[in-house]
Amino acid sequence: MTGGGRWADDRRRLARTVRELVGPPGRCALLGFPHYANVGDSAIWLGVRALLAELGAEVVYTADHHDFCEAALAGRLPSGTILLTGGGNLGDLWPSHQRMRERVIGAFPGHRIIQLPQSLHFGDPAALDRARAVFDAHPDLVLLLRDEPSLRAARRAFRTPSALAPDCAFAMTGLPRLARPERRILWLRREDHESAAAHEPGGPPTDAGVHRTDWTAQEGADADWPAALRAVRQRIANASAEVRATGGDRAAGDRAAAELADAQDRHAELQLRRGCRLLGSASAVVTDRLHGHLLSLLLGLPHVVVDDRYGKISGYWQTWGHDRHRSVARREPDAERALRTAAALLTDPATPRPLRTG
Repeated sequence: MTGGGRWADDRRRLARTVRELVGPPGRCALLGFPHYANVGDSAIWLGVRALLAELGAEVVYTADHHDFCEAALAGRLPSGTILLTGGGNLGDLWPSHQRMRERVIGAFPGHRIIQLPQSLHFGDPAALDRARAVFDAHPDLVLLLRDEPSLRAARRAFRTPSALAPDCAFAMTGLPRLARPERRILWLRREDHESAAAHEPGGPPTDAGVHRTDWTAQEGADADWPAALRAVRQRIANASAEVRATGGDRAAGDRAAAELADAQDRHAELQLRRGCRLLGSASAVVTDRLHGHLLSLLLGLPHVVVDDRYGKISGYWQTWGHDRHRSVARREPDAERALRTAAALLTDPATPRPLRTG
């Protein structure tokens, strides 16, 4: 495993912020498990889990936004802290995540609720009004934002307290080592509504050394990965049903909750392994995904970023001064220039080379 040492300041700042909000170690819930293929959200989940373990918190209930059950959460955690995982879904870009967030905040006014670091975007004034009504009605809700533009927007929109903190991926305890690259450049491009179409070059790259894909396409898996994923998804389904079925039996509930969280962690680890394998399949990366950038930093991969449709990458880059990582990371206004810059990084003797195996 690699990564971690160079990012100790980010990790310490995140840990300090969350420790101050959570308070003395105790029982808590963690909601928003990423039961899907987005590698970045899996990295966030693993970072949160590592951070809570470091703080000594006992996570007694976890759920994704499909399997969440209010009765089960109330039974497992009659009082205490509910944490909502971080990411880029605070707002109306991903409605199902926002609906769950508002449902939890509205249903548990007696619990402290901490929204872990997110990027914020609302495009629909009606959606913002709904969120404001729910957020501001809660007596003990705190929003953590991972970039300055999101923090400013949150403070304009809500009376709810808010603060700045780094992305939770920096709390991960390690990353897989990289194998030898199979291609020159990977163009990891969003294939969803957060993609900025203007960043697409005139057509598919003609250079045979450039491979274009997105990590939601399940690329980067090894031969054993699909079977492992099927097995862990069955574990999650079984453990989730058991958590709901334990009722008031605390000991049985604790066992079921621990099995569920362990299976969810394994799911996230499989997705992270696939994502790192994909990133490491090239000597350099071009990406409009924030965690394509952050994981490339953690892996020491030369890479170039272009912005997504809503400025999430530039907001994070500027907030945390990523110009200082210029030896390994660059930023360009469009993919065509980014691809040229990535090629130049490969020929620059000053560009660091990541540690690889194989």
